[in-house]
Amino acid sequence: MKSAKPKILDRLRSILALPALALLFTACAPPALVFLSPHYNPATIKKVALINFQDYPAMAGSGQLVAGIFEQSLLQSGTSPVDPPVVAAAMQQLSIQPGDPLDLDTLHALAAKLGCDAFILGQVTDFTDATDQTVVEDMILEQNSPVYSQVSTVQRSPAGYVRTTQDIQTGNDITTVDQPVAQNETVPAHVGLSVRMVDAQTGEVLWSASDSEDGTHLNDAAQIVSEQIMGAYAKRLKDAGL
Repeated sequence: MKSAKPKILDRLRSILALPALALLFTACAPPALVFLSPHYNPATIKKVALINFQDYPAMAGSGQLVAGIFEQSLLQSGTSPVDPPVVAAAMQQLSIQPGDPLDLDTLHALAAKLGCDAFILGQVTDFTDATDQTVVEDMILEQNSPVYSQVSTVQRSPAGYVRTTQDIQTGNDITTVDQPVAQNETVPAHVGLSVRMVDAQTGEVLWSASDSEDGTHLNDAAQIVSEQIMGAYAKRLKDAGL
């Protein structure tokens, strides 16, 4: 009989590798990329627990904020996750800290506490607030310069004929120049997110998705990216006939 350890190790490697893959997909693929496992059957997932997402580097609390907003998108899609305080209490009882790696034994223990079939894990891949900045742009300006010509006239006087020369404007010379002009502009907030659903018993990634979106502020961007991910997930299910 073959040992089950290689299979478990392969599943654990897939769990650990997903965040890196999601980062790669976010950078080089269309928004809201969704992967479905061929073994995924939504009908078998009755209860789901959402674990606070990993923070964006140097932005403590970003994972908790985005997870809370993503939970609302889950509810709107018809998925009712375990109440966050219940999840937090179970993690505390098992001495699991936010951001700790979740191996298969930990998943089993947490699933037994919560009675869930799957976990939703995630990572905030960007968390940049809106900023105001000054940019310098070239503005084309017209310069209108008069053109003069010398005109001579001869007039008769008692002393004889007198020649007079005068500068008279005979036209205009129009030129254009590039004039640097400073302008203020607002760079929108930007939030990136990768999420995945993991089977509580096998550790298999059932589905994963990633996207990044702009917004007027961080909460707005987080809401938009959450809605885009769940919308793309729903479409992917429909396309797959699930």
